[in-house]
Amino acid sequence: MALTGYQLQYKRRMKKALALRAKADRQARFLVARLATVLALGETAADHIERINTLYGTNMSLRTDLVDGYRLAGTAAALNQVAAASLGGAPAAVFVNLATNVGGAMLPPDSDLD
Repeated sequence: MALTGYQLQYKRRMKKALALRAKADRQARFLVARLATVLALGETAADHIERINTLYGTNMSLRTDLVDGYRLAGTAAALNQVAAASLGGAPAAVFVNLATNVGGAMLPPDSDLD
């Protein structure tokens, strides 16, 4: 049985939306990895500054306010936990038996969805 215009429109729009969701997921994973790496570098820098402070008897601040804020918020650990928990990626696709509403006629064009 051939699909109606309504069903074909759904299929096309959903395919586009799922591709956009997958792209956002890839970008989020990349950025999470980058941020976690940068925060680890901040901790390495803090360790170096602490050792230098000890060696030379100085009192330079160990972290910037930005990195310290992320550290206090537990951002790196939280990001790594979320990334590890979502390794499966997208949820399983479930078949949708789309009813032929409005007599199978396509919905009006939508600039965001089309």
